[in-house]
Amino acid sequence: MTEEDFRHRWMVISTQTKGTERFSRTFGRRMAGSKGVGRFSARYLGNIVTLTTVAEDPKTKVRTQLIAEFDWKLITSNPSMAAVTIPFSVAQVDRTVDLGTKLHITGLRMEATRISPSTLKTDLLRLTDPAAGLEKPHFDQVTATTKTSRDPGFSVIFDGLADEVDENGISQSIEQKILDAYVGRVRLSVDEDGQLDYQVFWKGHDVPLAEESIQINEIIQGFTADVLTSANGQKEDARGLVKEVESIQHLPVSMALNSPVFVDLRFFPKRKGTFTDVGVNGTVAQGWIKDKASFAVVDNNFAMDAYADTGSDWLGIDASKATNERSWQSIFTPALYPMSPVDKADPARNPMLALARGSQLIGRVHIATRKRPPELEDECQDWLQPNMDRESLRSNGAYHLLWHIARFAAELLAHFDRQVRLQEEESANARKQQEARTSLSAAIQELKSSTVINPAYQKRVIAQLESAELRFSETAQYERSARLSLEIMAMMGVMAGFMTHEFEKAMDNLHSAAAGLNKLAILNPALKKAAQEIQQHELVLAEYLDYMRVFVERAREPVPTSFKAKGQVSRVLKTLSAVAQAHAIDIELEIDSKLVGPFVPVAAYNGIIINLVSNAIKALVPKISVDARKIRIYATNDGANHILVCADTGIGIPPYMRTRIWEPLFSTTKARDEKNPLGTGLGLGLSVVNEVVKKMSGKIELMDVVPPGYTTAFKLTLPLENSV
Repeated sequence: MTEEDFRHRWMVISTQTKGTERFSRTFGRRMAGSKGVGRFSARYLGNIVTLTTVAEDPKTKVRTQLIAEFDWKLITSNPSMAAVTIPFSVAQVDRTVDLGTKLHITGLRMEATRISPSTLKTDLLRLTDPAAGLEKPHFDQVTATTKTSRDPGFSVIFDGLADEVDENGISQSIEQKILDAYVGRVRLSVDEDGQLDYQVFWKGHDVPLAEESIQINEIIQGFTADVLTSANGQKEDARGLVKEVESIQHLPVSMALNSPVFVDLRFFPKRKGTFTDVGVNGTVAQGWIKDKASFAVVDNNFAMDAYADTGSDWLGIDASKATNERSWQSIFTPALYPMSPVDKADPARNPMLALARGSQLIGRVHIATRKRPPELEDECQDWLQPNMDRESLRSNGAYHLLWHIARFAAELLAHFDRQVRLQEEESANARKQQEARTSLSAAIQELKSSTVINPAYQKRVIAQLESAELRFSETAQYERSARLSLEIMAMMGVMAGFMTHEFEKAMDNLHSAAAGLNKLAILNPALKKAAQEIQQHELVLAEYLDYMRVFVERAREPVPTSFKAKGQVSRVLKTLSAVAQAHAIDIELEIDSKLVGPFVPVAAYNGIIINLVSNAIKALVPKISVDARKIRIYATNDGANHILVCADTGIGIPPYMRTRIWEPLFSTTKARDEKNPLGTGLGLGLSVVNEVVKKMSGKIELMDVVPPGYTTAFKLTLPLENSV
């Protein structure tokens, strides 16, 4: 407050200013009260109230400090209020002195000394606004009602309590203390060049669990209107977009928002100990979180009503919880954190099932919309713009993109909540197992050193305990390898597709031959061709079955080993040769016979290759051009890595599928083509390949620049040294 404010507002009871000024000048806070007497209620807590306030002249930038002392014993003892004089002083201070107002209450009354700090903080919490405790964006606009970018809120400090200030000596507001007790937090920003930066913080972790920077156009380029708009003859959804994106909400997106974005989102599940160190009643704090929960959009410091209400569910978070949605909804999450099919199918591991409820989230999505320049009026159809009433944003591509960014923040919390809890469970189980092994070893040693136990009985018991100890170790080793084994086995899904198709054709031929054979098999010429086809299919099926037996045997024990790369790739190609020949597909293999393969389980390497080659065949079967149908496989060793590339001249992968191909159970329309011999696959291939490769410290990627003459290429990188 300035001296003018002190004289004509603070010291005047029932001032009319609140009737005309409903928001504070500096932070745009909503005014409370109306009679102007609440400020004097401090006298009921203590006899001496010292007011210290620092203000800054907006023109000269000079800061002044006003100090006034209210001695309530002296004031109340005076029979005439008009005769009361409040001493105060005004002095210029350095700009390092913080702006704001403080009330220092001393000479506490007996009633005040009986109030515990915890109770007072709990009562004050009900009056606070969570927005004051959240981080504000750096791009806050300076308006008539907002002069600075950060609202410090208000705080209550008790003399003698060491935890009332942070490490910088700055007092924390009550709402800030509550919000800083989050279990998880996402801090995300997007600048106007399309760079998205995000950090994920977690309770009990000193450093961020994730800290990444990406260009959003690398992910969203396949989901724009020009890519997704259905062409004549294509199947389309109700929006007129290609059928493949029917399950994805809020499409198409624009390539830019034309506004910066800042997200601060905090997660408060109802878990024991969340508010232990805050100094307030945990039940009340949890109730405050529930009452204040929202993930509102704030445009130039104006909270938009359509997204601020807890019941709006504008991101569909509670809808996902209600339907037990198992798939990521933001286009960003599957691209950056794809789920393995094993995790997706397991409720205990699926991260989407850990999605927070809306009542557990407090956050803000800050944007700064602006009017479109006249010269861009026709070009920027997807400019992020508020509606006329400013209660919501126009539903266009820019809003769709903002939706996916905000939903990504919520899904990040789900991903890391599941990850952290699984890691904690695994650590707890490991500790219990170690304790059990230690106890068992100690018991064995104690028995061995005993001199009072019958030797024969002692020997028998020790043998039994040592056998149990061995089984214990074997079980631990099995648990470590079982998950990798399961995911390697999952890559058999594509083989199941081959076998099913070949069996169906063989059964058709057998059926047509049966009638003739029943009459006169030897003399009926019509049966000759059918008999030859049956023999050919039997050979193909035998090749598949032989490969499957070897694959399953190796997958049961996924032990890393050394092998020659060409021999394993050749074995896979031999298995698929019948399918390739039937569709005039030429497969070129360029691998030196002496090239050492990666130090990984052979079954894993074979499974990866068979999925890459089968995907290439799938892309070549529906090709109708006269160009050659070719697959090229080449490999080399570069430093510490084995690198293999599988390229094809097929129909290619549309931009909108480039990120979705890694999703489990996602398949293209061509994969459902009845004429495609590989069309009965399970849609697990690339998802499982991606998961298995990551577990072996490798990388599988869809190449942006493919070899000349080819349309699609995948690059596999695996370590040559032991990493499993």
